[in-house]
Amino acid sequence: MQVHHLSHIDLDGYGCQLVSKHFFKNIRFYNANYGKEVLARLNAILNAIEHSPEARLESKFHCKTPEKYLILITDLNLSPAESRYLQERVDTMRLGGKDIQISLLDHHISGEESAKLFHWYYLDIHRCGTKITYETLLEIYPLISQADKDWLSPMVEMINSVDIWKENGFGFEFGKVAMSMIATSNELNRFMFDVEHRDYKLDLLKRAKDYLSKEKGEILFDNDVFRLKKIALGGDPDLATMDNIASNAQVNLLSNKKEQCSLICGDKKGFLSYSMGGISVLANLFLSKNPEFDFYMDVNPRGNVSLRANGKCDVSAMSKEFFNGGGHKNASGGKIEGFKESFLYEDIKHQVEQIFQNPTQK
Repeated sequence: MQVHHLSHIDLDGYGCQLVSKHFFKNIRFYNANYGKEVLARLNAILNAIEHSPEARLESKFHCKTPEKYLILITDLNLSPAESRYLQERVDTMRLGGKDIQISLLDHHISGEESAKLFHWYYLDIHRCGTKITYETLLEIYPLISQADKDWLSPMVEMINSVDIWKENGFGFEFGKVAMSMIATSNELNRFMFDVEHRDYKLDLLKRAKDYLSKEKGEILFDNDVFRLKKIALGGDPDLATMDNIASNAQVNLLSNKKEQCSLICGDKKGFLSYSMGGISVLANLFLSKNPEFDFYMDVNPRGNVSLRANGKCDVSAMSKEFFNGGGHKNASGGKIEGFKESFLYEDIKHQVEQIFQNPTQK
């Protein structure tokens, strides 16, 4: 069975995914905040299933059965319109032979209307999403390793205590530290590094289990979070600063995206990132390690542009010509007129390429 798991971007949302990865081997994760991003991620899931090659499984009786799909949505409430859209898309694919199941596990009272309309929408306002996910999956599927239950169960209770704010619940103070850790662990941008950003947070969350049972574990964990972040990013906490460790980790990941993220502006070759922010150190490090690029460009969700060069390109002239901006030869900025926000990198790149190809229409 292929599982496509969409969840929220807070402690509870990632807690749901920490749980589900211990029940399914063939699972793909997606995350969304509320608003337009929910529908964007739902479409990504539906398109992935729709275009998935129809693998066939041979049973001992030599009967062919179609691949099964589970769309698992946790810690997110869908509006009636979003729920209806999901149901209609799935119904269409079922008519085409896809075996798809939907399971939405949520605890937000704002999902009550949708929960009354759709049988697959499970709502329980007395448990957090992580606890609902864990206890629901335990009833239906076996854990990949039964030994994981020993540490998963207390982790789930800790997340439940802080997410629904049970001050006398198990691990409440610990949960406050874990909540802050997830909220502030953004060293790897989730739009550029979707998988790595999620893996980073899940890795930190799993490391929390080693502190949860200790006396004053929340204090020990709080003291060690910064060090654990350095380790999770692949650095030596005793030999390098977080800024250098994070920058090197980011540059290594960006360097793996050279083909996907390359831009051409006249006779200059550039690299485009989306929503990285604060690129001065990052861009210079990237350009020094990747000398085939003449400039580095980052666009934020509002269409603001940051440009950096390393002596091979006048980005102030580029910013003035294409983005109504200016600055220095090696550091400049501007703004994309009529910018259309998107959660997909490809959409952002297309907008920039159109500007470079048709500067008079920018």
